[in-house]
Amino acid sequence: MNQFIPFLASLFIRLIGKTVRLKITGEEKLARARGKNSNVIYAFWHNRMFLLIYAHRNQGICVMVSRSRDGETLSRAVNRFGFTPVRGSSSRGGSFALLGLSKKLGKGYDGAVTPDGPRGPRYRAQMGIIHLAMTSRCPIVPVTYCASRKFVLKSWDGLIIPCPFTKSVLIYGEPVEVSENSVLEDKRLELERQLMKITREADSYYS
Repeated sequence: MNQFIPFLASLFIRLIGKTVRLKITGEEKLARARGKNSNVIYAFWHNRMFLLIYAHRNQGICVMVSRSRDGETLSRAVNRFGFTPVRGSSSRGGSFALLGLSKKLGKGYDGAVTPDGPRGPRYRAQMGIIHLAMTSRCPIVPVTYCASRKFVLKSWDGLIIPCPFTKSVLIYGEPVEVSENSVLEDKRLELERQLMKITREADSYYS
């Protein structure tokens, strides 16, 4: 049965993605980041990954996925949408995964990281993505979404799943650039603030 779970998960994501009426804002910020560097690192909270998988399908994105059992299911599911998973997290294999992501970024892939994953605390950015941005010299682009009608799972992160045929907004935030001379904790806080800013904006969009 376990081998069918990724297939069912990808089918469900595709069903929701095809029926959601998606509005995208902040694309000029993504374009500005790409203007300075051909590829970027997307950063999004762990509970906002569902719709982003569909919205960014088949775009040459390399994504960090944990080595847990749930991570294995997610890895196989996102692979069906054209993502390249690199296994590891802040708690297991993080250094190896960051090295793998850095190599992929060097080859022109975009990257994708949940700064508060895989266990939280929710909405608190960890330092790994900041190190990745510094070593790869790729800007971080915060991104999030919310929906007018949605399910919120009773998990540690409160995963947000839009209802079929609902309205949803996807928002890109201000890019965060990290240089060798940056104060890394300041950059971590900057990313956290940018993510929270667009998260509040998305959550209030349909209120």
